[in-house]
Amino acid sequence: MITRRSLIAQSGILAAGAMLPGAAWAAPARSSRMPPLGVQLWTVKDDLAKDFTGTLRQLYRLGYRRIEAAGWYDRTPKQFRDAMRAAGLECVSAHHSMSDLIDHADERLAFARDVGVKYVVASSPATAKKIDDSKGWNQGVADAMTLDHWRYNAEQMDRIGKKARALGLRFGYHNHAAEFLTYDRKLPMEEILRLTDPAHLVLELDLGWAAAAGYDPADAIRRFAPRTHLLHVKDIVAGERVPGKIAADARSTVVGEGSIDWKSVFAAARSAPIYSYFVEQEDPFTEPPLQALAKSAAYLRQFQA
Repeated sequence: MITRRSLIAQSGILAAGAMLPGAAWAAPARSSRMPPLGVQLWTVKDDLAKDFTGTLRQLYRLGYRRIEAAGWYDRTPKQFRDAMRAAGLECVSAHHSMSDLIDHADERLAFARDVGVKYVVASSPATAKKIDDSKGWNQGVADAMTLDHWRYNAEQMDRIGKKARALGLRFGYHNHAAEFLTYDRKLPMEEILRLTDPAHLVLELDLGWAAAAGYDPADAIRRFAPRTHLLHVKDIVAGERVPGKIAADARSTVVGEGSIDWKSVFAAARSAPIYSYFVEQEDPFTEPPLQALAKSAAYLRQFQA
């Protein structure tokens, strides 16, 4: 069983790699047009386990063209790459937990390079203690961290990002809500970016989890635009949001059916160096995941032009 658990720079900081030679490390160009529609495969993990090839083809039929991996489903790099191509999909990014990457960076990065991805992204931090998710995953992560451990994670991100750069990859970090809470009056997201070289670390902003911590996702994009290359387009149910406090109801839902103002989000995204964005919805689902993804894709078409 694949599990995800196992499995912003401040204004003026240059985008990762902008100062480096070679097209592979050029910052993504800002564009008035959004990249092709993408999806995080965690959303359909159960469908993929039952019918890997058929699920990929269905994603293509729904309008998705790029994917972000969350596990390799017992396939070799060539087998995974060939499956994506056969379905008409491009694997742009891959998730691994920070704990996994700290212990197995060389192996995980080499595998992702051989698949052909452009980004390897740390999906969650290595926590200071075991996560108790009885109050929800976001609160569990928040409670399991300290400021010193956020700084330790940042140091490890910089180390891993240097390795990724040597392989021609970009290394990124994906937030939950905890990165937008304060620890000893410090914001972890700002500390992570303060302690990492822009050439070694970019951001994948999960807009749903930023909103769950009370932040306006559009403001988050603008604030951290120089380092934000990837987005998780995740809508959440929570209506009332207080900055610095995790919302009581942070369930994800179909994009366009939650509480996020997507018009303002995509207006902000067009001014940032976004290379790709991925729809993601997580348990609990109120309808089959592929059906939910169909609705999200239909809603997002208005922002593609």
